[in-house]
Amino acid sequence: MLRRLLSTLGDTETRRRAARSLAVLCGIGYALTIVVMAGTGLGLRRWFFALLVWGALIYIPLRILLEAFQTIAPAMRQRLIAQTATRPDRYASRAAIELVVDGLLGRSVIMPRIATPVQQAKAREGAVAVLERVGGRSADIAAAALHGLAAVERWVTHLASWSQAAAAGNIQARWADVRALVGLAVATEVLIAAYEDGTGNRFAPGSLHGGAAVAYLETCLDFCDQLALDVDTVPWTEPGLRLDADPSLRDQTRAAWKAFSETPSPALAARKAFVDTVLARTS
Repeated sequence: MLRRLLSTLGDTETRRRAARSLAVLCGIGYALTIVVMAGTGLGLRRWFFALLVWGALIYIPLRILLEAFQTIAPAMRQRLIAQTATRPDRYASRAAIELVVDGLLGRSVIMPRIATPVQQAKAREGAVAVLERVGGRSADIAAAALHGLAAVERWVTHLASWSQAAAAGNIQARWADVRALVGLAVATEVLIAAYEDGTGNRFAPGSLHGGAAVAYLETCLDFCDQLALDVDTVPWTEPGLRLDADPSLRDQTRAAWKAFSETPSPALAARKAFVDTVLARTS
């Protein structure tokens, strides 16, 4: 548990939160020290000594150690990921699932240039939440991946048409939707990778052959960069997948993901709504 927590300190935002927590704890400790000194009759004559202890001897060394984890934590994380990947119970707990998803993200997904760390974090959160809910049931993972894939297929087609008709020449107008689409495509690719990892079989729903879904998602992610960064939009020409998915559930999945994508983390209610939607036909 401690190694897992320390391994998260490779993330900049996690270190910032830890640094703020450390400063607050040291501030509380200093205040309590002053109160105790006053209660024992020492008064406030030694306030500077107490400040020196909490600041120079406690806060500063721990802050330096915290920043050192910028280089230590990633290697620690990779070792934990490698160890978890061989465990038969790797989908049985949230802690293990987080490590599995980190490994799948690093191994299976190349983020497009338009994506920011926010989209990768949202994709990770969404995939972890789905996998935690289904508890390793391969049929449910496949169903969730299918619904995500259907939503991505519909979304990229509509977004490409809208960009040419209503947002041609206006790159910034496309960014919000394109980035949200990237997050859903990445989350879906992770779910497909998790299905293949858990079953040892290729993900091939309906008439799709193994690897076709991943190839489609990778093409979609490449197209997102063109859609978001090129002034002259190009049409989306990728053949449709002809998926056997409920059209209403496909659109609901898109709407639920967009709401989750646009809600600042932790976005617990929006995340739950997305998971409920993408797994609506699996219960």
